Amino acid sequence: MEIKKVYGDIGAYSSQQVQETQRPAQEQSASQAGQAAQTGDKVALSPEARLLASTLSTATSAPDVRSEKVRELKEQVQSGTYKPDIKKAAANLLRDEVNLIG
Repeated sequence: MEIKKVYGDIGAYSSQQVQETQRPAQEQSASQAGQAAQTGDKVALSPEARLLASTLSTATSAPDVRSEKVRELKEQVQSGTYKPDIKKAAANLLRDEVNLIG
């Protein structure tokens, strides 16, 4: 079984976060200079993209990442010796679904 990233590589975007505090100062200096239109490129991120970047940042900086456990599981999957408990996985999926509903 091969697991691939489904969201692509956003590393370049997450490393260049725009500071909200800088935006008003930039807009004010542009208006003071008497420019009718701002020059340069603009990027507008959707709320989903902002949420994804925030989630990824939080997940990668979380102290509870068990890298040793992840490494062991990767090795088991690659060698073909990984045997998940299907009943436990199904029970967890059902529990999570019930929690989402109510």
